[in-house]
Amino acid sequence: LKKFSNKEIFMDFEKIKQEKFSFVYLTTKTCNVCKILQPKLRKLANEFDDATFHKIYLEEFPEATGDFMAFAVPTFVVYVEGREVLRTARHISIDNVREKLSRLYGML
Repeated sequence: LKKFSNKEIFMDFEKIKQEKFSFVYLTTKTCNVCKILQPKLRKLANEFDDATFHKIYLEEFPEATGDFMAFAVPTFVVYVEGREVLRTARHISIDNVREKLSRLYGML
């Protein structure tokens, strides 16, 4: 699970979107729901060896809000080679996300 910090000068959001199987988790440091989902997200990330998972704090990268169209937190967005294939936000069922990702991953 990648965490980008404000120490990085530049984050290439388009490069993230173009990866083979990219899972983007957009959050804030004060989001209580996000804190509860965090361990579940880590466990889910381990189920997909070839996928890349990115955690982006919107306080540190406010431009990510518009780039990923994330107007609620947490937001999960999955891209397959540049194409958005899954988006879910706010009230998230990890089991539903896992099921959809398993289907998508199986088609890759």
